[in-house]
Amino acid sequence: MALRATVARLATSQGLSAPAGAPVFSASLPEAKARSRQFFREVCREVPWIMRTYWLEEVTTAAQLRSRLANEFRRASTDNPAVIDVMLFKGAQELVTVMAHHFQRHHLITKFVAPESNAIVKKTNKPQSKFLANFLSGKPTAPDGHHAY
Repeated sequence: MALRATVARLATSQGLSAPAGAPVFSASLPEAKARSRQFFREVCREVPWIMRTYWLEEVTTAAQLRSRLANEFRRASTDNPAVIDVMLFKGAQELVTVMAHHFQRHHLITKFVAPESNAIVKKTNKPQSKFLANFLSGKPTAPDGHHAY
């Protein structure tokens, strides 16, 4: 019941207003920034519910999760209101997805709790083999220069 009420509240909130949850385009940068602060507050209000529902208490605290979320907002800083509006729309979609249990626990952990555990191994300075360089560039890799179809 609480989930339905929360999703209904999010669907009718200023961040996801008409028509049919379409993105709202801000008239100015201050308006877009105000909407982003409002959305951040909405997300922070849902953190305790997310912590309980996804059993995140054993891997992080609510304060740490809020800090990670704040870093996500800071990382995506831009001065273009249209870009801010699209990012708010995508963020609202993701919040509704989390609230509707379409995410699993490990998705939240790897995205917000411990993103460094999901880091791609950095490329080494080791030179590529001729085969691999040709393969990645789409050139023939067979010894005779023809495709091996």
